Order: sequence, then C-alpha cells, then structure tokens
Amino acid sequence: MKKRQHVIIFDGPDMCGKTEMASELSRLLKVPYFKNENEWEFFEKDPNYFRNALAYGDTFFYSYLQQTNASVILDRSYPSEWVYSKVFFRVTNKDALKSVDTMASQVGVKIIIPYRTSYAGIEDQFSSITPERLVSIDKLYKEFASWTACDVLLLNVDSEDLNDEIFEILKFINGEKGHESRT
Repeated sequence: MKKRQHVIIFDGPDMCGKTEMASELSRLLKVPYFKNENEWEFFEKDPNYFRNALAYGDTFFYSYLQQTNASVILDRSYPSEWVYSKVFFRVTNKDALKSVDTMASQVGVKIIIPYRTSYAGIEDQFSSITPERLVSIDKLYKEFASWTACDVLLLNVDSEDLNDEIFEILKFINGEKGHESRT
C-alpha cells in the first residue's frame, strides 16, 4: 500500500510564524522539515541565486518528489520567487515558475500562507523588508494564491496562537472545509 505523500509549503510575508508552524507540523506528522539556510546569505547579495535555484534546483526537486512519493514540509519555496521578484523588480524565469507550479500541483502540494491584518511595528532581519514593503508582499502572496494551481490556505495569524493555527492547518491538509482557502 502506497503511503500518503505530504508536501506542504509554508510561504508568505516575513515575521508571520512560518518556521514555528512548519516545525510543529513536522513534529506532529513526523514529516521532514526543510529550510534552505542559504536564502539569508543571498537574499540581498545575489538575487540571481533564486532564479537559478528555481530553474535548476526546484525542477529537479519536484521531479524527485513525483518519482519517490517522499514527504516534506518546506519553509519557503518557489512562491517566494514569484512574490519577491515582483517586490524587488528582479528578473525571474516565468516559464520555470509555471513549470514548477505545475509539477507541485501534480504532487498535490498544499501551500499555507500566513498573514497579518497589520504589519505596523514588524521588524525583519533585512532592512529592505519594511512594514510598508510587507503590505506589498502580503498583497502579492494573495495574488499568488489566485495564480497557483495548488491548494492554498490563507491563514490569519494575528492571534499568534500556535495551537489554533495548527488546528486550521490540519483541517486544510485533510480536506476539511471551514477556513479561508483557495482550492
């Protein structure tokens, strides 16, 4: 019997608790958690890194997931390139974005996009991520939710209640209704 594959992406505006939620879900589901630690090194120094990772690394990785039925919880993935290339007016590979999104959809990827009602007073490790820019990032993630072929949960995290957030996420990945999602 084939085991159920879980490929879950946590992506969205900075400082919304993605890492905490992804780590907790990983623990609960016993699914490996992965975060590309190199993103911090290259974020401001070399934005070409992300375009290249998309075209070469992500297509390879999603092909691997299709072939192996492996499960993983990702702390950021290609939705970040879709959004941040627009926010920072970077050149990206739109064909690769569409290809990776198609591959992700075929695997049954579930995308969780946490967001806040307000980003006032939020401070990120990068000075280029201001509260005003977070508003633009938030808007673009919501546009991404309409663009992608994957199932998306838009999750308001104003309460910062991890138990409630995980409860909503579990309902979403199990296909239950009653939350703000775009499928």
